[in-house]
Amino acid sequence: MIGTETKQKPEPKNSINDHQQRNTTMTESKSVTKDPICGMTVDKATALQAERDGATFYFCSDHCRQKFLATPAGAKQDGKSGSCCG
Repeated sequence: MIGTETKQKPEPKNSINDHQQRNTTMTESKSVTKDPICGMTVDKATALQAERDGATFYFCSDHCRQKFLATPAGAKQDGKSGSCCG
């Protein structure tokens, strides 16, 4: 119908709707870090990981994890080009 509008129910003040609550980005999360191979930001809760010298490292993909594992401890990593991720 032309000229009709649907009115939305106003939200109570000081409330957060479901969309706002779910719309949290990874950078707003407290559990993010950078992949040591490509530099991509990853969520610690869902990222692949590996341990070295008592430290845990997190990866965006198995490709980056395998590259990390193939590099001897203490060796300098290649430049962080990000080419592995897209």
